[in-house]
Amino acid sequence: MKNILLVGASSKVSIDLIEKYSSNYNFISLSRNDNYSDYLKFDILDTLTFPDIDNLDGIIYFPGNINLKPFKRIKVDDFNEDYNINVVGLLNVLKFYEKKLNKNSSIVMFSSIAAKVGMPFHSSIAMCKAAILSLSRTLAAEWSPKIRLNTISPSLFNSTMSQNFLKDESMVERMSNKHPLNRVGSVSDISSMVNFLISDDSSWITGQDFSVDGGLSTIVK
Repeated sequence: MKNILLVGASSKVSIDLIEKYSSNYNFISLSRNDNYSDYLKFDILDTLTFPDIDNLDGIIYFPGNINLKPFKRIKVDDFNEDYNINVVGLLNVLKFYEKKLNKNSSIVMFSSIAAKVGMPFHSSIAMCKAAILSLSRTLAAEWSPKIRLNTISPSLFNSTMSQNFLKDESMVERMSNKHPLNRVGSVSDISSMVNFLISDDSSWITGQDFSVDGGLSTIVK
């Protein structure tokens, strides 16, 4: 059974992945959240807290945030905070665990539709997620054939971070109408793609970005 490291395992997608696919993988969950007693406690910005885990077959990096502000209102400190969560934490994880990955391992990271489509108020998160896209492709070239790396770029889906945008039915309807498939994404939409990318079904796929976005990035509604 494959050993898969879940970084930021308290996310809804990670929880859904554990609930649905634990019979297929041995998930090792890392989180700074104290609400989960079976998760290993750690901080993505402090490598001294990283548990020493060998024999890994995959890593999924979940930490992220949504910080939407007009550019004139967003501070450099906001950019730095977003970059630390999305990029520096990821770099720390990759640096620490790369040598512990087995041959034919798979790494899954999260970018965003905002990294590919110009959207107002998304300057900070778009910058961070574009960095993840480029990092994934570069490392896919550098670490092949031993390790595969791919990204998922979601649009709005029902996550903890998106709750402020989906507070009531009218907001859900408004957001749904922006997407060609006429709904916002579900946690299952994302976790099923993660499952595919860590499974042997994707063994000939690396350096790719998968837009799980209801068609928003490519179709004009």
